Amino acid sequence: MPNLTPSDFLAAAMRRNQRLVEIRRTLHSNPELAFEEYETSALAQSVLGELGIETLTGIAKTGVVGVLRGGAATDGSRCVALRGDMDALPIHEETGLPFASRNPGKMHACGHDSHTTMALGAAMILSEIRDQLPGTVKFLLQPSEEKLPGGASVMIADGALANPPVDAIFGQHVAPMAPAGAVGFFPGNMMASADELYITIRGRGGHAAMPQLSVDPIITACELVTSLQKIVSRNVDPFQPAVLTIAKIEGGSATNIIPDEVKIEGTLRAMNEEWRRSAHTMIENSVKGVCLTNGTEYDLEIRLGYPALNNDPWATAFAQESARQMLGQQAVFDAPPMMGAEDFAYYLEKVPGTFWWIGAGTREQGCMGGLHNPKFTIHESILPIGSALMAWVAYRYLVEGKN
Repeated sequence: MPNLTPSDFLAAAMRRNQRLVEIRRTLHSNPELAFEEYETSALAQSVLGELGIETLTGIAKTGVVGVLRGGAATDGSRCVALRGDMDALPIHEETGLPFASRNPGKMHACGHDSHTTMALGAAMILSEIRDQLPGTVKFLLQPSEEKLPGGASVMIADGALANPPVDAIFGQHVAPMAPAGAVGFFPGNMMASADELYITIRGRGGHAAMPQLSVDPIITACELVTSLQKIVSRNVDPFQPAVLTIAKIEGGSATNIIPDEVKIEGTLRAMNEEWRRSAHTMIENSVKGVCLTNGTEYDLEIRLGYPALNNDPWATAFAQESARQMLGQQAVFDAPPMMGAEDFAYYLEKVPGTFWWIGAGTREQGCMGGLHNPKFTIHESILPIGSALMAWVAYRYLVEGKN
């Protein structure tokens, strides 16, 4: 087998730079929301088909799985998966780009257009050397990373990690305000679990000047918000990350009316699954106790979100070394953990792997907005870099990976 180098992969990606930019801009101008990625899915199918890669559709509704079987594979050869998520967000774009969203109220404000492009870029590179691949590469083009239940969980349920079974999985996410093309890694719990809280407090409305004749859900809601904050501040080890935020309170219609009900919504984030489960019980007890004290009734829904994202230490070190080989030490950084959530965590519960950050560009490089911001964009120089790195990691894993 020829001794391929990271420079070979980077050169192969650079030859396809114009095509990568074209794909990314097409996706960016046509953002589609969770489980509605029909045109995005069709484009992914078309690219994989042009490359002669076996393509499976109808997985997780709009998901696509490309299966590239290496010509040097044998019985028992490894299988590695690369993931690119496809969905956009319900945000109206304000970048002013010539290829800005043509769909009002929808925008690729989290970089999934570039994630999909780089996964397809990796497919372009690896398909060119398919005869030399000693194993199988799966390309998971996934819907609905932004919306529960998370497209990853549905992809898994629909068999994306089977036939052949995946031995390791790798993914990446753009990082705004980091230099374009720099890559960051973190072994272990890099991102938090995310549960959604929905609480309805029901009282008895009436005249605001005669509160004794009413049961006030607003007073109850105020007490409840304070009570819920104690769950983290007084029940978590200060060295253990956790967040409980109430982000929405809705109730009332006028200064002289006590309403019948108030709605509260929020989020719970945790890095520890055991504490996460215990927090659910504490939330329920807090809501029950405060409402009972105030004479109100309640409905509580804790909508389970993504688990904490736990990067496999070996896979992280392997990908990090691959990045150093390709980009040099100066382009590789140690990424801090964060309380954001990612449904890539579902894959990592099933198979070892890692998820890394790739710098999207700084303000000096023209990238002005953060994730989920209407002015978010990327520096397109990252497209061949991210494509090459994913392909190099997959190739190295098939050749040298852990048994």
